[in-house]
Formats: sequence, C-alpha cells, structure tokens
Amino acid sequence: MSTVIRIQSQEAKRLKKDTAFMTFCNEVRENQLITFATSSAAEIERREDAHAIMRALNLIEAQLDAAIGDEVMLDHSK
Repeated sequence: MSTVIRIQSQEAKRLKKDTAFMTFCNEVRENQLITFATSSAAEIERREDAHAIMRALNLIEAQLDAAIGDEVMLDHSK
C-alpha cells in the first residue's frame, strides 16, 4: 500500500512540475474565464459547460495535491 502511495505521489509531483502540462491546464482555465466574460445572458449552456470544465480542472489539481499529501501523511506516521 505504501508503495502505491509513493508512486502516485511521485507521479503527481512530476505532473505539477511539468511546464507543458501546467501551461495547457492554465490555457484551458483562461479560455473558460474568457467564455464567462464574453458570453451573452442567453448563453446559459455555454457558461454551464465552461463552469463544468473549470470544476474538472480544480478536481484534477485537488487530486494531485491529495496524492502528494498522502505521502506526507505516510512519512509523518512512521
């Protein structure tokens, strides 16, 4: 079990340090913010889609942070 936690943590750290991955995530996030800013009042579905994408990005980042945190907790428990 601890091996799985360490592997997931290392992979999460690698992704968070990967400039290409982070650049793509930031570009997607920025595009969704532009969608919010430029959508008309009637474009509800467009804003809902942008919101769903933003939430997904936040969940991905939270999952990466959780994997890193799991290893920290594992190290502290020993």
